Amino acid sequence: WTLQAQGVTSADVLATASAAPAHVAQHWYLYSIAAIALLLLLTAAQPAVYLMDFAVFQPPEEWKVTQDDCVDLLKKYGCYTGESIDFMGRILKRSGTGEATHWPPGTSALLHDPTATLDTSVAASRDEAQTVIYGVMDDLIAKTGLDPRKVDFLIVNCSLFCPTPSLAAMVEQKYNLRRDVRSFNLGGMGCSAGLISIDLAKSLLQSKPNSLAVVVSTEIITPNMYTGNKRSMLVQNTLFRCGGAAILLSNKPMDSWRAKYKLLHAVRTQNAEEDAYNAVYQTQDDDGRVGIRLSKEITKVAGRGLKDNLTLLGPHVLPVREQVKVVSVS
Repeated sequence: WTLQAQGVTSADVLATASAAPAHVAQHWYLYSIAAIALLLLLTAAQPAVYLMDFAVFQPPEEWKVTQDDCVDLLKKYGCYTGESIDFMGRILKRSGTGEATHWPPGTSALLHDPTATLDTSVAASRDEAQTVIYGVMDDLIAKTGLDPRKVDFLIVNCSLFCPTPSLAAMVEQKYNLRRDVRSFNLGGMGCSAGLISIDLAKSLLQSKPNSLAVVVSTEIITPNMYTGNKRSMLVQNTLFRCGGAAILLSNKPMDSWRAKYKLLHAVRTQNAEEDAYNAVYQTQDDDGRVGIRLSKEITKVAGRGLKDNLTLLGPHVLPVREQVKVVSVS
């Protein structure tokens, strides 16, 4: 009666009721398409990679050496000629190293113990590796509150000391990582190994959402002190010092607000030309002593690699007007 009083007939009510399901179905159809599109977008988008924090090795005070200490130690080893000592002394002064760098006990113990000898054994090398790697891992855990059991990926790089079990296995055992942790031990990749490890970690994290990766980068000095007199192999004795770092990376969205950095771009180039391949080369001298031969072409090779990488990185970081300038002068 009320509807009739308002001029609405029963036929109008039936027509409205029959049209409602079609109207609702149309909206649900649109909502479904939007939801599927959003799901595809989220699935296609690779997760962001965040650097949560890092720790750098702080060597013990007794490992500290000045440049004069280094020359004094080289003399005490008793295996170098006067000409080799003078050559390494000149290189040392131009090396850019300061008066508070560090050598491990295997190479510096003679400073404090006259009865000690140069020790390049595997045992001494492992001692250095454990001191450096456990040191940075402990600091990283303390700074981030990281539970080692939550690490999904572990990458350790050390170019010249590659024992069995590996350094990565050493970390797994020490910190009781999960049995399904995916670990990688990179060796023989030189000074670029740290960046290569970050690139590898990025790829791994982008393949598995809600994951954590730890990267440990170091070079172990103990087994790599060259004791011969070939000039091209003596340079290594003056350039390298103890060091290491551990980095925690995450792809968890909830970690974005407390991360120190976000990894935006990582580029990598390869140079397999002969001069690049031989620029840093582990070999033996005529007397069978193992060392690293540094080529005179190493600065040219490094410059070429830097140019190639900047060419790839430039479009990601340079404003358009700067890119135009680069193209115009190329």
